[in-house]
Amino acid sequence: MRRRGLEPMHDDHINVTPLIDVVMCLIIFFMICGNLAKDEGNDKVTVPTASLGQELNDQRDRLIINVVGAAQAMKGGVIDPSVAPQIYVRGQEMAPSGLAGYLEKEKNNAPDLKVILRADRELAYNWIAPILISCAQANIKSVHFATKDD
Repeated sequence: MRRRGLEPMHDDHINVTPLIDVVMCLIIFFMICGNLAKDEGNDKVTVPTASLGQELNDQRDRLIINVVGAAQAMKGGVIDPSVAPQIYVRGQEMAPSGLAGYLEKEKNNAPDLKVILRADRELAYNWIAPILISCAQANIKSVHFATKDD
């Protein structure tokens, strides 16, 4: 049985319209992903170093809380412990008093919620403790501290 070959092309050029469509979709995808990643992180946070740590492989249902030493509290590159830090969740600044309610809503939406706490290495523990208490009030059992390799 004879197989039929490809029909000869009438034009001398290749149609690149589908290629352009795919490239535009990829550009939009990476722009959206870049904005989401930018909202989660904070360039002002200097994460502490640790020699031992645990890798968080499961990235589903995670919430990143950034705790930044207030800009007016910086004295020669060192954070003033008497000034309250700023708390950012998903790129929005949040008051410590409203954090517990926000975490409870997030816990209702995602029962297996994991909190990753990114705090300045110079920040005193008395500013991190209320965030941990808010996590406990929202019944969040998985709280991780972000560190980097030394």
